[in-house]
Amino acid sequence: MSGENILVVDDEPIIGTAFERELEDKGCNVDSVLSGEEALKTIRSKKYDIAFIDMVMPGMNGIEACKKLKETSPDTILIFMTGRVDKDVIYKDLDFQRAGGKVYFLYKPFLKDEIYEVIEMALAEKAKKEINLTIK
Repeated sequence: MSGENILVVDDEPIIGTAFERELEDKGCNVDSVLSGEEALKTIRSKKYDIAFIDMVMPGMNGIEACKKLKETSPDTILIFMTGRVDKDVIYKDLDFQRAGGKVYFLYKPFLKDEIYEVIEMALAEKAKKEINLTIK
C-alpha cells in the first residue's frame, strides 16, 4: 500500500484526521471532507482509488453519496463505515451495496490495523478485476 489516493467522507473531523495521520505515514495521499456534497465536488477534480463513506451524515447520507460518487467516478472503490451498530445497519449496508459500494464492515471506533486490512482487501479485489479485464 503506497501512493493510493484515498478520500474520507465523514461529518466528524476527527475521523478524517485519524485517516490522514495513519495513511499518510504509509505513503497514501488522503483527503477528507465533511459531507457527501463536498465529496462530489472533490471527486470531480481528483481521481481516488478508495473512498471511505460514513453512513450517517447531515444532508446527503452515505447511501445517496455512494450512488452519486459511483456515477461520477465508477472506478473508485466506495467503502461503508458507520458508528452505529443495530439492526438497521444490515439494511443500510445492503442499500449501500446496491448503490455500488463495498461493505467491509468498518465500524467506529476501529483500529488502524482494520483500516489497513480493508484497504488491502479492496486493492486486491480491484487488481483482480483489472487482470480479468485485460485477459478478456
